[in-house]
Amino acid sequence: MSFSALPSLFPPPPGGVAPVVAVAGSRSLPPGGRALVGAVCRALMGAGLSLSVGCCVGADAVALAAVVAAGRASRLSVFAAFGPGGAGACSLSAVPVVLSAAAVGAAVSWLAGGPLSVPLARRLVARSAAVVAAASVGAVVFFGSPSSAGSALVCCLAAARGLPVVAFPLGFPAASLPLPAAGAWAPVPAVPGAFLFVPSQVGLL
Repeated sequence: MSFSALPSLFPPPPGGVAPVVAVAGSRSLPPGGRALVGAVCRALMGAGLSLSVGCCVGADAVALAAVVAAGRASRLSVFAAFGPGGAGACSLSAVPVVLSAAAVGAAVSWLAGGPLSVPLARRLVARSAAVVAAASVGAVVFFGSPSSAGSALVCCLAAARGLPVVAFPLGFPAASLPLPAAGAWAPVPAVPGAFLFVPSQVGLL
């Protein structure tokens, strides 16, 4: 399965800004989901794109591991809801993978969702916002289920910025993907399993 056409959905940013794609997704992936996340990340990096990623198990951890294994950690920005060494991490955190990425050159923003005094749920939301804020050309989101709230949040935040948003529904029909705004998900013919959010034209005229 080839994802070589995926980077073409993300036009280069103006003014020499580094092309960065936010990568996010569910903490629980169905069979085959890990391989797909890794293949997509390798295709993005192979096209010269950098990635901004969170710190949780599931899609985040697979994306981080794929970048590190490819020797491209310098093109990776990680946003951790915990502190250096894993301080304040919870059961959702992929601490070993984040530490491994940091050790080989990834840029890690510790406590990206705020200090440990901030409730965990709020820290995770703010961390996701930081991941999207670091993106300059788009977002790729892997949904393990239609009810993945964190994945839906990333899509909403990216769509609100006017960035291209690509979703991969893993193990369920694309018709069940949550919409980030008024519009529709359109299949991407050249990228198997991918759907591009197409905003409604009503608010654009």
